[in-house]
Amino acid sequence: MKRREFLAASAGCACLMLTKAGLAAPTAIATATTGPVKVGDLASLTKEGIDIRFLSNGFFLVRGKDRVYALSAFCTHQTDARLSGRAGGERLICPNHGSQFALDGTVLRGPAKNNLGRLAITVDALGQVTVDTSKTIPPDQAGETRAFVKTG
Repeated sequence: MKRREFLAASAGCACLMLTKAGLAAPTAIATATTGPVKVGDLASLTKEGIDIRFLSNGFFLVRGKDRVYALSAFCTHQTDARLSGRAGGERLICPNHGSQFALDGTVLRGPAKNNLGRLAITVDALGQVTVDTSKTIPPDQAGETRAFVKTG
């Protein structure tokens, strides 16, 4: 192995270890599906709280007051750990290490240190909502219009 190859491999391993240890923010949100996922008609998304129907796609739909958004279903402590939540519930929990997240994605309890990211969400002219799992939105940009759709 050449010196350059060794250094590249070492840097990659170090970044992975820091991310797994929660000392570095992951560069992308883990998802089970890549690309657009149609979630239905906006008018049908009336129940407040967590919608777990899209967990197999790697995200939760969340409705709060006048907004619907999609949160990653993977813990930021270890991105291979899928979160769990109850339909209509008020928090998401990592079954592996006990991290807890509020409905807006903020960490309530560690060991996770980073908030959950959101996935891009749109509503078309016919009222159909689509979540694009290939487009991630960092937690500090959760107020941008691509991070949620208005319900009213």
